[in-house]
Amino acid sequence: MEIVGVSIDTLESHRMWIERLKIPFLLLSDPERKAGKALDLMRKIKVGTWGVEFFRRSTLLVDKQGIITAAWGKVQIRGHAQQVLQTARVLQGLD
Repeated sequence: MEIVGVSIDTLESHRMWIERLKIPFLLLSDPERKAGKALDLMRKIKVGTWGVEFFRRSTLLVDKQGIITAAWGKVQIRGHAQQVLQTARVLQGLD
């Protein structure tokens, strides 16, 4: 399994964050929100007469065949990485 991040940010913005935070995984840019909408990861907030649409913080585990094997829709940052790692190990038969 591989870790990949997706957001609506530009590739240039991703490069900056990767360098600044030393992010050890790939970040994909989805400015048209196609992947976000297809995977139902978008969140809309209305403010008066206008709205804002952004990615909901989510985690998907995808196997080598491209099948989503686990998903978390309401991610709490604290402890989440450990939870995902444990699930990945179980799915791979390592735990």
